[in-house]
Amino acid sequence: MVEKRDLIIVGCGPAGMTAGLYAARMGLNAVILETGICGGRMMNAWEIENYPGFEKISGGDLTMKMKAQAENAGVEIREMTAAEEFRFSKPTKVVVTADGDEFHAPAVVLAMGACDAELGVPGETEYHGRGISYCATCDGPLYRGKRVVVVGGGNTAAMDALFLANIVEKVYVVHRRNQLRAEKTYADRLKAMSNVEILWDTILLEVLGEEAVTGVRLRNNKIDKEWTLESDGVFIAVGCTPNSSFCESVGVNLDDEGNIIVDANQQTNIKGVYAVGDITGEPRQIVKACGDAVKAVTHWLMVRPIE
Repeated sequence: MVEKRDLIIVGCGPAGMTAGLYAARMGLNAVILETGICGGRMMNAWEIENYPGFEKISGGDLTMKMKAQAENAGVEIREMTAAEEFRFSKPTKVVVTADGDEFHAPAVVLAMGACDAELGVPGETEYHGRGISYCATCDGPLYRGKRVVVVGGGNTAAMDALFLANIVEKVYVVHRRNQLRAEKTYADRLKAMSNVEILWDTILLEVLGEEAVTGVRLRNNKIDKEWTLESDGVFIAVGCTPNSSFCESVGVNLDDEGNIIVDANQQTNIKGVYAVGDITGEPRQIVKACGDAVKAVTHWLMVRPIE
């Protein structure tokens, strides 16, 4: 089946949903293709405090509001529809789904976001799902009353630790630097939690276990000391890897970290192909993703050929 559209949006996180909202409001016949369900990494945020208009809101609630607003504006959202093939060499761009359906449009917005980065330490792969987690809100309740380790020092790690501190007996935050990279609001709240201990200048060397995780091996780089810490679970929050592995094969330029390179209007090196949100790099924030989407769609509306 071939469907012709004015715009194809790939990915239904905050960037994709905002692109769809603006496209629909501007009268474009747009479709959003999403591999899973809407929301992206935002769905994992148990509490968001820095999105304008909401003092506090969960990632799930914000996702539902964004999705409803986009659909009410008229954009079609197709969840559980994986985009598997991209053809960008001609003026008409083609996106082919896993089911073999083809979508044709003069422009595409790439909004596939990023996935949680792995540490690459021994035991991480072996105990994935048996004590290793990348989503505190998903798996945190499984560790009620237990001891867990959170690895990282940014906003995600701080928010994960705060969430877990209300469930588990003890949270150890392992951070390789001597101060957190998280926003001061999160850092101050974290330091005030009585059951949270921050292990500064420390890296995780190995995840230990038998049938499941039993502990971790750590090293303090400042004093060059190694030791073992008992733990029932390890939550890894050390950044993101952009979902851009397909790009080089279709001619979309990437930087050294795998982020899609865009200009001031979010356009890639290929005319009519835009990239927005986490797939373009830091700062990976919801408000930035939404702003990217607005720039991309409004620019395309100004430069698109009129039939």
